[in-house]
Parts: sequence; structure tokens; C-alpha cells
Amino acid sequence: MAESKKRKKVEQRRIARQQAEERQKKVAPPTGSPKWWVPVMVGLAVLGLLIIVIAYITGGRFPIPGLDNGNINLFVGIGFMLVGFLMTMGWK
Repeated sequence: MAESKKRKKVEQRRIARQQAEERQKKVAPPTGSPKWWVPVMVGLAVLGLLIIVIAYITGGRFPIPGLDNGNINLFVGIGFMLVGFLMTMGWK
């Protein structure tokens, strides 16, 4: 016996609905940042600040004593702070 057009359309809609539900199940919901992200981000920024403060207090001799030029310590501190700041863009 031949099927009616209406029955075919209903069947096609049911199949399309099932496929859409399967696709929604496969797609994982977006997750936030890992739990370690924020402590590392803040830690790098604070470490950079401490390096800069120590470099200013000691006249550039510390926290990295092997560097003759005191400005290198400042660049290292700014680098740590920059990495911490750049990590804020990945924080969700």
C-alpha cells in the first residue's frame, strides 16, 4: 500500500528532530578556565611586581644578582607582569 505524502513529511520531521538532538548532545558545553589558571595569572603578576620592587630597593643588584645592568631585572619583572596580564584574556 502506498504511503501518503503527509506521513512521509511527518517521518522526515521526526528524523530531522532526532538528528538535531544527537548533534546537541555531541557538542560539549563551553567550559571555563582550568582551576589553576587564576592562581598562576595572579602569581605571575605579583611575582613581576616583587621583582621590580626588589630591583628598585637594591639598586638593580637583586633579585637576579648575575646581571650587571640593573635594568635587566626590571625587564624581567615587567615580562612576568605582562605574561600575567596576557593570561587575563584567556580567563573565562
